[in-house]
Amino acid sequence: MTKKTDKTDHIEIFVIVQPENTRDKEGFERIRNKFPAAQTTLGITAAEWPKNIKEAEWAVAPIRELNKEFFDTKKYHYSSKFMKELERTPDSLANMPWIGLIDERNPKTGKLTKDRMGIAHHVGCLFAHLHAWRDVHEQLGHTRAWVMESDGNEIPDRTLEMRQLLRNVPDDFDFISLGPHYDEVCVRTEHTVGFFPSNNCEKSRFEFEVEKDPNDKYSRAGTKTFYYWPKMGTSAGFQSYLIGPNFYEKVTRYMARHGADMIDAYMFGHICQNNYVSEEARDGGLEPPKGFDDLSTKRLTSRDESGLKILNCYVIGPVEEKIVESDEGGIEKDKDSATESTSAGTSTEENMEGSPLGEDESSSLKQVQGDSNESFDDLLSRFSAKHPVAEKKSKKHGSRKKSASTNAQ
Repeated sequence: MTKKTDKTDHIEIFVIVQPENTRDKEGFERIRNKFPAAQTTLGITAAEWPKNIKEAEWAVAPIRELNKEFFDTKKYHYSSKFMKELERTPDSLANMPWIGLIDERNPKTGKLTKDRMGIAHHVGCLFAHLHAWRDVHEQLGHTRAWVMESDGNEIPDRTLEMRQLLRNVPDDFDFISLGPHYDEVCVRTEHTVGFFPSNNCEKSRFEFEVEKDPNDKYSRAGTKTFYYWPKMGTSAGFQSYLIGPNFYEKVTRYMARHGADMIDAYMFGHICQNNYVSEEARDGGLEPPKGFDDLSTKRLTSRDESGLKILNCYVIGPVEEKIVESDEGGIEKDKDSATESTSAGTSTEENMEGSPLGEDESSSLKQVQGDSNESFDDLLSRFSAKHPVAEKKSKKHGSRKKSASTNAQ
């Protein structure tokens, strides 16, 4: 599929939903009321495995294939010492951190082992996002998407601001957090835990003008800036984010080599903060390059233009209001600019042509939305229609064929 790089305000929205969970269904309805084109992607409940294990298997099937590829000794050359100490095999994900838990289940019951039940919620969250990412990739190919958790924080009705943001995303972005990451990590306050250097979050060259939204009393006119990902500090919560055209291939390749962890902490404090230690580590197989103990390491600066980032991640700063000098020589906010922006915002919102944010009437990718009261079986049926089970694949892995159509939902 051709890569989509046009900076428009159109984007497909995927919301992770547990259909039998009332809170998730209410959350999805809240999101769909604001963004009518939002569609569901299946949540994963690891505590209930082996129930619906095929969905978890489908989520990690590409990682299984990559794991096999990395054992191809004709393509990748490993030292005898490394192979002797390696506890992984090409036919299993066992001993791959977190992801391997799917192959480390109790062989009799198919459930997570007792010592892992305490983290079952976090395991399910990891697999749910892996599932969502594959769903995006198979439906849309190399393009961007907006992924949300249905039970996340309340989303302000800032469709005008989101339109402006989507038209101005950084050219190279792989991941953009839409949560409070800037406030929690980049802003140094008396509540900040630990010490963060003054250059912890550096400004990128990407910024955009924000108009005051007449429908949101808290919005302000001004400039918003994309910041390079902070080199120190992390936060919790993975409720809302954008993924770029190359995100899926980059992240699955890395996880197939390195494994994973609790998804929010792993993304915020590892994948988005780390660099590959060298080009050999970036392009190679399982073994770290000679002289290194790992494939990646913390980067030295927030900006870092070495070309070795695992992912190009960004956080979004606050609105910076324009400041002008007053007639008396003092400094005051640009009230005229704010007034003009307010007027322009009203005009833009009222006269904006096209469909609601995230919806494209002419797009062949437009999904038919399911009933908010659909049963779990209904959602599974719709999902199975998009991703038919490959009959010749082993029952153990439950692999699926690629979707032949993206209009089945």
